[in-house]
Order: sequence, then C-alpha cells, then structure tokens
Amino acid sequence: MKIKKFIREGAGKYIALAVILLVVVGLVALNLLLSYFGSQRLLYIDLTPEEFYTVSDAMEEQMQFVEKLEDKEKKIKITFCTDPDILTANQNLRMPYFLALGLAKLHPEKIEVETVNVTYNPTAVSKYKANSMTRINPTDIIISYGDRYRIVGADNMWVSDSTGELYSFNGEYRMATIMLSVTAKERPVAYFVTGHGETYYDTQNPTRVENADAQAIYDLLTERGLEVKTFDITEGKLVPEDCVLLVINNPREDYHSDGDRMSLDYISETEILDRYLVRDQGAIMVAKDPTIKLHNFDLFLYEWGFDIADAIVSDEEYYLDQSGGGTDKIIGAYDTDTDSYGMAIYEEYASLPSAPPMVFSKTGFINCAFGAGYTTNEPGTVTVNRNYAPFFYTSGYAVAYTDSDGAGKYGGDGAYNVGYHDASTHGRMDIAGVTTRMAIDQYTAEYEYSYIFCSPSADAFSNAILGNGSYANFEIMSALVENISRIDAYASIELGGTSFNSPNLGGKPILDVSISSEPIYETTDEGLYEIVLSGLTSGKATTYFVVILTVPAIIAAVGIVVRVKRKYR
Repeated sequence: MKIKKFIREGAGKYIALAVILLVVVGLVALNLLLSYFGSQRLLYIDLTPEEFYTVSDAMEEQMQFVEKLEDKEKKIKITFCTDPDILTANQNLRMPYFLALGLAKLHPEKIEVETVNVTYNPTAVSKYKANSMTRINPTDIIISYGDRYRIVGADNMWVSDSTGELYSFNGEYRMATIMLSVTAKERPVAYFVTGHGETYYDTQNPTRVENADAQAIYDLLTERGLEVKTFDITEGKLVPEDCVLLVINNPREDYHSDGDRMSLDYISETEILDRYLVRDQGAIMVAKDPTIKLHNFDLFLYEWGFDIADAIVSDEEYYLDQSGGGTDKIIGAYDTDTDSYGMAIYEEYASLPSAPPMVFSKTGFINCAFGAGYTTNEPGTVTVNRNYAPFFYTSGYAVAYTDSDGAGKYGGDGAYNVGYHDASTHGRMDIAGVTTRMAIDQYTAEYEYSYIFCSPSADAFSNAILGNGSYANFEIMSALVENISRIDAYASIELGGTSFNSPNLGGKPILDVSISSEPIYETTDEGLYEIVLSGLTSGKATTYFVVILTVPAIIAAVGIVVRVKRKYR
C-alpha cells in the first residue's frame, strides 16, 4: 500500500514515469547500438559452407604484416564507393565488404573501412583520381595507405569461367596483394637521371637556376605522391632499390655501352638501365631530341622497341597555328582502339566529343623495332615478351622531314630552322610509344611488368608543354606515371592465387550452387532479424544472423507504460 501511495502521490509518480521513459530510451539506444555493431563490428554467425564471410586462418596469418608497419599514424583505408545497404544487396560487393569489415575488426588500429556514395558525392574520392577525367564507379573499391592507393573493381575479387559464371571468391588473395602493394615502399622515389646533359630538377640544390626548366615535370611527379631525387648514372652504380621511376629528360651526350670500358666489375650505363627494367620491374620515361644521334643510347631504345627516325614531323592540318609556333607544333591523335594501351590510360579524354589537345612540339616519329609485329620474345628467353604499343599518332596528313645538307635543324642562336627540308615519310606516324615487358612469375602465375615510355621530342617534359593548362599533356602524362610507377607485391598463394601451385586455386569455391543477385529477408520465430546474405538458391541453411531489437520490443515497452499508469491511477 505504501508503494502504491508513493507512486500515486507526489514525486513518486514522476520517478516512476522517468524510470519507464529511461527503459524505453534504453531499448531504443540498445537497438541502435546493436544495429551499429551488427553492421560495423560483425556480430554475425557465418553458416555458409564456403565460409565466405569468415576471415580464413591463412588470411589472418598473411595480415600480420600490418602490425609491423612503421608509421603509427597511418592506417590502411578500404573505401567502398556506395552505401552499405547497396553493398549488402550486391552479390559482387557483398563479400569484399564483409571481408574488409572482418579485417578491420582483427586490426582496428591498422585498418579502417569507410563507405562513400560517389554518385551523390563524387568529390569525396577526387584525391584518388589519376587525372580530372578519371571515373570512379560505385562498384569500385579503393585501398589506400597515405598517398598511395589502388582502385579495383569488385569483379576482380572473383574468378569466373569462360562463360562468365562466378565459381570462386578470390577476395582474400586480391585484398592482401593490394595491401602489400600500397605499403610495399614507404617512400617511392622518382629519379632524374643525370650525367649526360639531361634536364633535371635537383631537390638538394633548390636555388639552382636550371631547376626552373624542369619545374612542370617535377610538379607532376610530386602530385603523384612520388619523392624526387637525382641519379648520376656515370658513377656506375645500380638504380637505387626505392626507385619506382627513372626520368631521362633530353640527354645531349651519349651513354657508355659494354664495349666502352674493359673491367670485370664494370657495368655499362645502358646495362644499368637494362637491369633495372628486367630485374626490378622498373619504369623509365624518355624524352629525346630526334635530331641528336646518340649511338649507344639509341641502340638501347631500339632493343626496347623504339626506332627513332632522324626527322621532324609537320602536320599542316592538325597543328596549333594560334601559338605562332608553326606546323611542327602538332596535335596528337588519340588511339581509339578499345583494346589499346593508350585507351587504358586516357579513355575518358578520348571519349569526349571535343577532347583536349595533346600537343607535341618539334617531334620526330617512331617505327616499331620488333620487325613485322609489335611483340618480340626477350633475348635469351621464350616466355618473356616485350610488347610495343603506340601511345599517340599524327594525323594521316603528317609529313616527316629530314635535313638535306646535314647542317642540323637548329641555327647558331638555338632557334629552330625549317629551311632545309626533304620530305621522307607521309601519313600517320607514332609520335609517342610505350613498351611493356611481361614476365610470368612461376610461383604465383602473376604477370610482372616493366615499362618504358618514349617521346621523340626534346620538349616532351618541358614547361611550355607540360605546364600549359590548356593542353591535355599534364593530365595524360600524370595518368601514365600513375600506371607505370606502381609497385606490385603478392600475397601468399596459400590464399588462393591463380597459380596451379596454389593449394587453394582461385580462393573459396562456390559449392555446387549459384549466387543470387539479391539478399533474402526473413523474421525468425525468436523475433530476430535474419539476413540471408549469401542468397544461395539451393535452399541450404547458409545464413547470417544479426541480433536486432525491433519495433515490437518498443511497442511492448510503451504497453508497460500505459498499464502502469492505468493500474496506479
């Protein structure tokens, strides 16, 4: 009776109501908390026979490397480019998403997962674009570490057969491989090669007047997250291990070859470049004046596919007449073959109705040095290929001119002299090219790539060309640098690489069932909210459970409030 009186009268009534309200608020908060932990902290039971949603023991062992990363302030960030509800509904995105959440749960101090809707907020991922035209899709996954990142489509997390049917989830191997790659070298470096009259930027001597001549290419490299240093190739040392890109900008003197010096421990300068490309999966960018003959260096380029003609190209149909530079400042034609190397770099530009101009000044042209084809086996091998690909062309109206009297194409004052021309070649010509060296790792069955880009123009990396914002040169060369300067590392094939040496070829196989495109939602007898995330059509009990206190619980709590009020009124 005293309790009833206490509740009916005075402060007791308000205390009872407050307690009831706190219970209701607590239930709502608990519901939200459990919902959050259910989506972000993986309060799930994986009942799929493939264990799709469970981080394997091999993956846990592989991921121990993240705890050894030296930078305590950095995290590996895994960014999904759409909302969580879409991620869980999409068959290709669902499993990579929950794999990422599982890894973040295991290594919360080193790995974080975020979702960004790039459809409504495209600027949120603008820092991950190689150029302003790069397209990032909602099905893309961005894995980043500091300034280094990789963008991979969700489809690449799966293995499919010749008909396109998915048969294995290879997400653990792919995810670990990309994480190893973005963390492989803390400070990737691009080196300007020096020693033979090259134009370069010396960061150790910032007051050097000549630095201004390489400001644009220096800015491009640093914007791509690369540290910039110099490498004096005349010292006879191998390319530093932290190098991801060598820049050879307009050499004026020839390089030494094997026959130049007689010493058992001597490594020629062209051999240094060869070893870097062959042994280190390196990348080189070359800008060379076609009118200067450098016998040894030209032979090195020839062996990598670039036969540079001693000529200057003019195009009276596609040139920048408004600049007053003459018909030798021409507009390059995009390679619009959808399977070409060029389209892989600048597809967004080439697909525009009015594409920005890619300008080439005083350029020569390239003939592929690989005989009748564009591919050749590497000398001494039968499995390693060097593939030459045009990067930009002239139009079909171009003409190449040679100097009739051998006097050279530059006057005594350094000005370009067009007075002595013999027409030698007509039609479309390559004015930039890329040779890719492809070798297959015998253990992982992954391709290992080396790249060398060549432009037969002394001005290819100049401020006048790269630094002109009305041209597409800076953006396209930036995308090229992004592509060829990547460092690849590979996860253990125990995770399911594509090598036949792998004990788990292709990752986690789908067990005699197919995956539906939509999840199935059901309510269990216990009032729990059940999400059939795998959506397997075989009817097997392959489900995830997430504990969520739903609306009926809140209604019940409100009922208690009404009952108490009526009973003790």
